[in-house]
Amino acid sequence: MSSSLRESFGLEEYTDEFIDKIINYRMYKDKEKKRYLNYEEIAERENCSAEDVSKILRSTTIIWGH
Repeated sequence: MSSSLRESFGLEEYTDEFIDKIINYRMYKDKEKKRYLNYEEIAERENCSAEDVSKILRSTTIIWGH
């Protein structure tokens, strides 16, 4: 994800790597649980808040909503 996309999505406070990591949780199912993780589970794994996860996923739906 380029800086211009981060700016377009209003996600300047996050790094590109972090945004990509969060998006990947919606692109691929968890191998152990065989399902997509919820916001709280993602937040726990990434040591952030569920609100951060929600903001990123809501803002980037156009990328991962397939």
